[in-house]
Amino acid sequence: MPSAKEIITQLVEETAEKPSRSEIDNDECPRCGYMLVKRKSSRGEFYGCSNFPKCRHITKITG
Repeated sequence: MPSAKEIITQLVEETAEKPSRSEIDNDECPRCGYMLVKRKSSRGEFYGCSNFPKCRHITKITG
């Protein structure tokens, strides 16, 4: 029989929602498959993984 922690972890993973396509400006993250989202920082704009902080992949926006 699975432990309470295993059951909760499974439920969280099953109900986790990925962001909708309307919130996305780019393709999927090459590391984890979640979508990349356009973000801003003091150093400029970049695409960051929507699975942050589990995945910390970023792609600089060149232009």
